Amino acid sequence: MPSKLSATSARMLALAGFAGLAALLSNALQPPSRHLAWSGFRPPSPISPPGNVAPPEPPVPAKAPTLPLSPTPPIRPAALPIPRPGVEAAPPPAAPSSPIQEITSQEAWKAFQAGLPFLDARRSVDYAAGHVAGAWCSPVWESDLEDRLLAFKAARRPGPEDPIVIYCSGGDCRDSHLLAERLLGEGYFHLLIYRDGFPDWVAQKHPVEKGQP
Repeated sequence: MPSKLSATSARMLALAGFAGLAALLSNALQPPSRHLAWSGFRPPSPISPPGNVAPPEPPVPAKAPTLPLSPTPPIRPAALPIPRPGVEAAPPPAAPSSPIQEITSQEAWKAFQAGLPFLDARRSVDYAAGHVAGAWCSPVWESDLEDRLLAFKAARRPGPEDPIVIYCSGGDCRDSHLLAERLLGEGYFHLLIYRDGFPDWVAQKHPVEKGQP
């Protein structure tokens, strides 16, 4: 009797073993989604990527605030002087074509009437004997020329572009030209040389003075 039971138990164990192997084989052949989970063991859950979450966009640089542009004022033409009735408008002064120019007897007289300064480039003894009324003694060959020019500049304060009339004895006399070159080197650029000089001034019977300045 005991031998029959042991044989039966052996058969049953063998069948159970074959059934277990068959189950393992069947489970292995199934797709992963249909695998049976064994008790006591859970496979790690796969980390699934985020669904429809979009990657963060790069930050947009902030724009500088735009200031409103102020309207450009209209450009208005410069107002022209309105001439008074019966008075002709004076033409604008013409710029000299050269810093040193010679002028005629008539131009010298007009310059005198306009109040332009006159410089006498002759020697002081000649100036004392007679000179254009109001002229400044500026002897180009004498040692005190610098002091006399300083006195003239302090009194009249001429600007670099202000006209200055210079004269000497006329004819071949070059003293007026030498004095003009001296003033040109000091920054004066509107020098008028009275070409015919003091003898012509006397001949035209224009105002004359005598004596030291």
